Parts: sequence; structure tokens; C-alpha cells
Amino acid sequence: MKEPRAAGSDAPVVELLRATPFAELGESALTAVAPLFVRRRVAKGAVVFLEGDEGDRFFVVVGGRLKAFRHAASTRDVTVFTLAPGDFFGFLPLLDGAPFPLSVAALTAADLLVLHRRQFLRFVDDNPRFCLALVAHLARRLRGCFDQVESMGQPSAVARVAHGLLHLAPPNLGPDAATDVTLPFTQAEFAQFLNITPENLSRALTRLRRAGAIARLGRGRFRITGVAALAAFAEPSG
Repeated sequence: MKEPRAAGSDAPVVELLRATPFAELGESALTAVAPLFVRRRVAKGAVVFLEGDEGDRFFVVVGGRLKAFRHAASTRDVTVFTLAPGDFFGFLPLLDGAPFPLSVAALTAADLLVLHRRQFLRFVDDNPRFCLALVAHLARRLRGCFDQVESMGQPSAVARVAHGLLHLAPPNLGPDAATDVTLPFTQAEFAQFLNITPENLSRALTRLRRAGAIARLGRGRFRITGVAALAAFAEPSG
């Protein structure tokens, strides 16, 4: 049985790039770079590349979700961040010549656009403004890592779970806003991401649900009933 294709993955490449930072460069740059990309379909669970592999490709996510992770000394994988449509990855080795610093694998079936090193460097040379988009993207990724470090510093499993759910919510929501979030991985992987046990994750979710901060909508799907209410649990005293 074939896996379903991601929505929009069959659209022309130039259309797919309009949902990425490439769109900031204008129509002429989009038209110029689109033919340089190669489409790649990745099955759920497949590894795109491993930490230490030669970094000779740049990737844009146009469908599905992936995770970037490192293999810790404890032999378990530690998820550093997740990737969704519109995100791109793999560009650091293209800039510094070092191997990939992380491994990337597909959490769901995913569609990618791939640009090889030579074409990428030629494009950046012809479009130096794109470097600003790269820096902005890297800054957002770094801020996300800071948030994760802050979450890991919380002594309470409830605070870590609340912080993790807020991290999955759209940005810039008002304090009274409600929103639905979907875990991009299994609950066991979410527990691992938060560095807590699955049992503590289950208990924390139950406490948040009973407090009215969240509602369970289905497997791996939750409604944040109020951003401020959930954020209160993300504090150390939560």
C-alpha cells in the first residue's frame, strides 16, 4: 500500500518555494533557483543523513515532518528539533565544509527539495540577500534550542510538558488564545524529547487536562484551551 503524498507536493517547485524564505528574494530569483532543485520522497522512519556524513546537500521541507537528533552516549537518540513544511536544513556544512552535525530522519512520510553544494554556493553568490534569510532562520532555530534548554532545566515534569506543548503552538498567540497542537512524534518520543519517563509524561498530561489547561482531541492531538493558563504551568512552580 503506497503512503499518501504530502499535500501540494506535486505542485511546481517554484510554487513550493513560495512557502519558504526563498520567497523573500522575489519572483526572478525563485524562477532562477527552482530548476536547480531535485525532488526527494522520504518514507516514514527513513534516515535522510547521519551525523558525520559529508555535508554536500541543502534540503527544503515541502511536506511531512522530520526530526534532527544526536545519538547520545547513553545509546538513545536525543531529538534536538523538529522540521515542518517551510523549514530548511543541511546548510551549515555547505558554509563551513564540516560534516553534518546532526542526523535527520522522517517522522512521517515527507517530501523534500534538494539542492547540491555547487548549485547552493552559486545561488548564494548570486543572491547575497539570501544570507540574511539563512541567518534569520538560524537565529530562530537557536532560540528554539534555548527554549529547549530552559525546559530541560525545569525540575517539574508538568512544567516540561507545558513548555513542550507551547513550543508546538503557533507563535505570537494572545494570552487567551486557544489552539490545537499535534505531536510530531509518538508520546514515547515526546517524553524522550523532554527528558522524562513516559509514565511521568502521562501523569503530567492528566494533571494539565484535569486543570483545564489542555484537552485531549485524539491520539497525539491536544487543544491548548488558553495560552496563558498553560504558560502558568510552564513556570518552575507549575
